[in-house]
Parts: sequence; structure tokens; C-alpha cells
Amino acid sequence: MSGCPFGHGGGSDGKTSGEQPRSQGGGAVPTGHDPDKSAAPVPAGKLTYGSYLKVPELLSLQQEQSRPVHHDELLFIISHQVYELWFKQMLHEMRGVCGYLDEGRPLRAAALFDRLHGIQNLLIQQIPVLETMFSVDFAQFRDHLRPASGFQSVQFRLMEFMAGHKNAKVLGLVGEDEDARAQMASALAAPTMYDHLLRFMGKAGLAIPGDVLARDFTQKYEGDERVVQALLPVYHDTERYYPIFRLCEHYLEFDERLSLWRFHHVKMVERMIGGLGGTGGSSGAKYLQSTVANRLFADLWSVRDHLGGGKRTY
Repeated sequence: MSGCPFGHGGGSDGKTSGEQPRSQGGGAVPTGHDPDKSAAPVPAGKLTYGSYLKVPELLSLQQEQSRPVHHDELLFIISHQVYELWFKQMLHEMRGVCGYLDEGRPLRAAALFDRLHGIQNLLIQQIPVLETMFSVDFAQFRDHLRPASGFQSVQFRLMEFMAGHKNAKVLGLVGEDEDARAQMASALAAPTMYDHLLRFMGKAGLAIPGDVLARDFTQKYEGDERVVQALLPVYHDTERYYPIFRLCEHYLEFDERLSLWRFHHVKMVERMIGGLGGTGGSSGAKYLQSTVANRLFADLWSVRDHLGGGKRTY
């Protein structure tokens, strides 16, 4: 079966067989479409694979800064552009989670988390590709990147804000980009994914305190023991509260995978630049290491402290 909706690798009739056809010489016959047999010329002005995906424009966006151009800079650029594309998709899915929760559709929200976890896995698995670049080679073009820095990724900061890691100080990282600053300020003031979950749980009958629901969204939520107590029935009777239980576990998995990505990322940075500062003026790996232990959803971690075999508290 073709692994791509556009039919890459499929036969000319769109069907598949259990084994690859063989050429008379014993080699495998290519499985791509034969344009002489299966593809009619595309009329002028009609949509094509390249025009739909903007492939020519996409492939023109990798512009090395090193002179002479270093071989590995292309890998560095493409890897980070791919990160930004997946960040865009993650933001799309995170907004979808919030929308479904506001509509009272928890199972649809949970389904989007499956996609988010898959993307998080891709982000982690991409790191070994970058690590095929030796630190001595990265050093050959790293200075050409200054003062650009991954700290300036607006989409990553938007994701952090939506996930609950609120920090007004990072608004200054975008320099004179007023559009980016406005996006980040709006996200800073908006409810997080977890706030949407708390609202949904409150509507579902859990005892979520009103002052928690009406909190200042520009501040990072540090957790509340009253919310932990409200969550205990969910974890002691998962059958009754299964949609909420699954959502809580999806949130926790999102947090865990983000920490795993941070860990792998900081190890890659240490491998590449050791203890050097970042190109944007940060402390580099030292700062990144400090973020690994960050927890986004404090209540969901704390509720585990109450799940022993002792007396239930509700």
C-alpha cells in the first residue's frame, strides 16, 4: 500500500501486490508511476503536487550564511525549519483540544492528543539526525548564526504559553518584531490547555474552585490542593469518569514527552558546544538543563501521592 495520499510508490492502477515485480535481469522493477503509460499531461493552470505543496518555494528557503558554504549548514537549517513546521501543527492541535473541551467533546479532544504525542516522538527522533554533525564541523559555521538563537522561536514560546509555562520576560526575545510580540502577549493573557480542562471538569460536576477557574492567566499555574482533591474520584473510579481520566493521562503524557525532548535536546547541545554560551547571548546548555525538570500540570503529578492502598479521602 502506498504510504502517501499522493500515491508515491503505488502501481499505475493504484493497486498493490504482495511482492515487488522483478525485471528480466533479476532486479526489482521501480514501483513509481510510468509517466508514459499512466499519467496524462497536466493542463496549464491546474493544481499539481508541486503547486499544491509550494515545493519550489519551500526548497528555496534554505539559505546558508557561511562563506564558503559549509556542507553541514544545510542539515542545520532544514532540521530547524522542520521543527517550526511541526510546531505549527502542534499549535493547531492544541487549539483543537481547547475547542473540543469547550464544546463538551472530551473524546475528540483525546484523539487529538494521540496526534500530539506522535509529533512529540518525531521531534525527539529527529535529534540523532542532527547529531550526525560533528561538533568540529558545527563550529565552522556557528558564528555566522549570531545573534540568531532558538530562544527566539515564537512558535515554541506560543506552545509553552498554551501548555502553561507562562513567562512575560520572553516577550523581549523577539526584538523589534511587533507582530510576534503581539501574538505572544495575546497567548500570555489567554487560558492554557489546562485551564480549558479545569473548566470542562467543573461543568462535568467536579469540585473545581471558582477562584482557580477565574485566576490570572498571565501567571504560571502552580497547582492547588483543592483541585487535587477534586481529581481523586476520577482516579478512584476510572470507569465512571473514564473520558476525564483519559484526558488527564494525555495531559500528563504530553508533559512527560516534552521533558524527554528537553533532555535529549540539552544533551545534543552539550555534545555540540559544551559549556559555551548560546549564539543569542544565553548561557546555552546550562539554561536548557534548568528547564528539564519543569512540570506543567502540577495537580496531575500531585494526585499520584494520594493513590496508595490507604483510606480514600472523598
